[in-house]
Amino acid sequence: MDTPTPFASDLRAILSNKDFSKFGDSIVNFIYNAAVFEVTQHSRGVKVWDSCLAQACRNSKLREYLGTRKNAGDIGDAVEAFVAYVYLRNKNTIKEMIMILSKNLNQNKKLLQSQEKELCAESFTLLINVFCKKLGILP
Repeated sequence: MDTPTPFASDLRAILSNKDFSKFGDSIVNFIYNAAVFEVTQHSRGVKVWDSCLAQACRNSKLREYLGTRKNAGDIGDAVEAFVAYVYLRNKNTIKEMIMILSKNLNQNKKLLQSQEKELCAESFTLLINVFCKKLGILP
């Protein structure tokens, strides 16, 4: 079993922080819509689905830091709290977040209409993993 990082107990508190989650909701929606605009040149104003964020979390190392018996809404809130924390800790990351999402969306842009939710989840998985690695959560 991996040795937990000193950050692990703080991360659990961050993931359950409702204030971070509320703030992160705005960031998540903004960066996703900005990334979609970068790829399609059309503004849409989509609300990112909790199911996509939950799937992204399940596919990432971040899931290990959540308790059991969480529904998609709770897991989505945890991802939003994580994104808010990353933004507040490192204020120059919005552009990087958009770039990570748009790069993945652009590589798979033919799926944006037919499988947008799956592509959204995959893009946020990549984003979560990049920041987990930066924070020392991933090797």
